[in-house]
Amino acid sequence: MSACNGKLTANCNKMTQVCDQELSWRATKSEIKFAMTAKTDKWLAVGISEDLLMPFTDTYIGWAAIGATYLSDRYIGKYRTAPTLDSNQNSYDVNGSYVGGYSYIEFKRPIATNDNDDISIDGCRYYFFAIGGDFDSATKETAKHISTPIVTPQAICINPSTC
Repeated sequence: MSACNGKLTANCNKMTQVCDQELSWRATKSEIKFAMTAKTDKWLAVGISEDLLMPFTDTYIGWAAIGATYLSDRYIGKYRTAPTLDSNQNSYDVNGSYVGGYSYIEFKRPIATNDNDDISIDGCRYYFFAIGGDFDSATKETAKHISTPIVTPQAICINPSTC
């Protein structure tokens, strides 16, 4: 699938067209903007992977609490390991809110970075959307996701030169 923009949804009401989970993206030649929305007060995360598996995935984890939004750039290494904080935080223009039981977080990141823990957006990648467990605003620690993340059914191929 070739898409400079798109979305991944789950648990949608057919009558109202409102979804309990939505990940959307819009790429340009130099950056990509992600927006995550979910009916939860837990953390949200987008993962970028070269395959359908969680290990070796570039991950952005965040939460929107009253008066504050937090987002961090992390990397999942081996199977069943918690994502570790990247030494280089490659996200910017972070905004978020928690309203009416829904968390919303949006951010941008470069298509490619010089960070070995980041996966370039240029090419064919799978996108994961996870809803977490609890988070600690002070330590920035997160509990494991509460359900299986949703993932794009096929790789999304983004060629920034055509976006």
